[in-house]
Amino acid sequence: MKAIYDFSGHVVLVVGAASGIGRETALACAAVGAQVLAMDIDSEGLSTLAGGNIDTRSVDIADSGAVDSAIQDWQKQYGRIDAAVLTSAIQKRTLIDELSNAEWQRHLDVNLTGVFYLLRALFPIMKRQRSGAIVAFTSGLASAGWPGAAAYASTKAGIIGLVKSAALELRAFGVRINAVSPGLVATPVFLKSATDDELAMYEKSLGVSAPDEVVPSLMFLISDSAKTVSGNVFERRLVPRAE
Repeated sequence: MKAIYDFSGHVVLVVGAASGIGRETALACAAVGAQVLAMDIDSEGLSTLAGGNIDTRSVDIADSGAVDSAIQDWQKQYGRIDAAVLTSAIQKRTLIDELSNAEWQRHLDVNLTGVFYLLRALFPIMKRQRSGAIVAFTSGLASAGWPGAAAYASTKAGIIGLVKSAALELRAFGVRINAVSPGLVATPVFLKSATDDELAMYEKSLGVSAPDEVVPSLMFLISDSAKTVSGNVFERRLVPRAE
């Protein structure tokens, strides 16, 4: 069986689109007809996406003014934003007693506050439309923790509370929001933070997904197929690969 989507006539915002899951999501949505709004701080990575039905903009989502400006400009240009997939994150492994104020704050600013800025900018648009779907990203580390990952794990736990509250605020407007914990995925954020020994252990046990393997779940959640699904946290567990 094969799921087939048609996003023609719809506008999809993908944040963190320059690489990893965000990049694969942007390409997949564009391939099924969506007008894609691709946002990332990495302008060089975005430049390889630009063209066709992908419109790019370099934004640091920790900058509330830049977020508001980008969302407002795109809304004026395209008239609507039907869905948003918010994948941006940073992760640097540092033990708590070695964690600087600046590093802690940067994790909060990007991984949690940046998502809040995006939601705050998107809510009025989707409320006026009385339609829309949003996906934000949490992590298994939010509940399990990991040595050196306190800053990252804390922000990802915060995403759950943010999404749960947002879903209740949006329900009366026909707008949906869910959180996805994608499991172990070979994204730049994960590959740069994990040690060689950690990667080898995961490959032998749980397995590590390619970024494009997460995309079908995201496309389902922003599609009409999930029109009654909101306020959930989806944990994506890997099926062990056959030898």
